[in-house]
Amino acid sequence: METTAEQILDAVERLVCIKGTRKLTIDVVAAEAGMSKGGVLYNFRSKHELLLGVIRRVVSEVREKTYTLSDKLAEQGMASPTLLASFQIYKEYREKTAPKVLFALAVQEPELVAEFQGMSNEFGGAISNEVSDPVMGHMCLLLIDGLYYRQALSIERCSTGEIDELIDRVLEITCQND
Repeated sequence: METTAEQILDAVERLVCIKGTRKLTIDVVAAEAGMSKGGVLYNFRSKHELLLGVIRRVVSEVREKTYTLSDKLAEQGMASPTLLASFQIYKEYREKTAPKVLFALAVQEPELVAEFQGMSNEFGGAISNEVSDPVMGHMCLLLIDGLYYRQALSIERCSTGEIDELIDRVLEITCQND
């Protein structure tokens, strides 16, 4: 069962995708979450805490899923498990609002995205250590970032199938080099 805090953060995610952060208020969040302003303030003392809560939740979820999958792939003897996991997690998240929320927050509230930046740097370091060709590793990182940004901005011209083919081809090339 979803907690009250999770319901509030779900409401914030929906609102940020629709209205951005500038028009986000505690009253608007309370109405979207179907609760009183006091209920929101009991869980989050400010708009800043609400936005930080969304980022922390997304970062925690992505970090946990990526490392769990990476560990599983490493146990199976797969080359570049963090890279493989990162692409798989992208496939899971491309239909979710999280990338759009993170992008909106990065643009409108840049000081809030430090945790996301830290996670991205963490994954980048792991991928760089796994991929024997540093140029190929960097290209993979740029591809992952580009896929998320294009999805967040709704500017992708390729179908899901075409993107999956691209990911599969990049992984094939990368694994051949390792």
